[in-house]
Amino acid sequence: MSRRRRKQQAQLVVDNGDSRMTSFLVTSGVVSIVIIIFISMASDYKIGPAEGEIIPNIGGDVYESGEWSDFDLHSMFDRGWSEGEDGKWIYIQVLDTDCPYCYNEADEMSDRHASYGSKADFLSIVVELNIGGHEGSKEEIIAFKDKTNYGTDINDGEGCNSGRNNCASRDGGVHDWQYVDDLNGDSMKSWDVSGTPFHIILKPNGEVAWNQAQHTTDGQSIDYALGIYLED
Repeated sequence: MSRRRRKQQAQLVVDNGDSRMTSFLVTSGVVSIVIIIFISMASDYKIGPAEGEIIPNIGGDVYESGEWSDFDLHSMFDRGWSEGEDGKWIYIQVLDTDCPYCYNEADEMSDRHASYGSKADFLSIVVELNIGGHEGSKEEIIAFKDKTNYGTDINDGEGCNSGRNNCASRDGGVHDWQYVDDLNGDSMKSWDVSGTPFHIILKPNGEVAWNQAQHTTDGQSIDYALGIYLED
């Protein structure tokens, strides 16, 4: 009987050693994760919509050249870009196809693209404001972008501009750049967008160079900002 007890005691010592080893590995793993998080937080860049931050990502569907495809904003960034180097900037307009101000801005967007389309990738992010008569759809996005027949001009709730106009009646030409379906409003939530039209300029690496929300009191317009960042 005494020999059996000694054998059981020896087995307990081995089991405790295994437990200590497991605890050590678990603790080491947790410490490693903490170190990784700390290094990430100590990075030069912070994710956020403010100037100097890397804009939060959005995905979804994008319409261009007559077809829809997958969209991922961060995939457009040149992460190796540095200040002073050549690179393609990104100009973002957040709009609602039923927003009267966006409808009226369509010709200004055409003019901006004519002036700066070679220096920046244009993106129109289409949202749906929580306002009566602002029910968007992929069909309405296509019609607004391509300036094609959708709705009427008799203010019957069909078409663009809160259903007041046929989308083909808007001013300006066909918008020859990407339109992103963000009708669920991801950009408004992550970019702190409170209304439309809203404008943001990104550096080639995705850093926010200019955010409309930060210039409500200094009088800087989007056209002034485009002149600063994208003029030769």
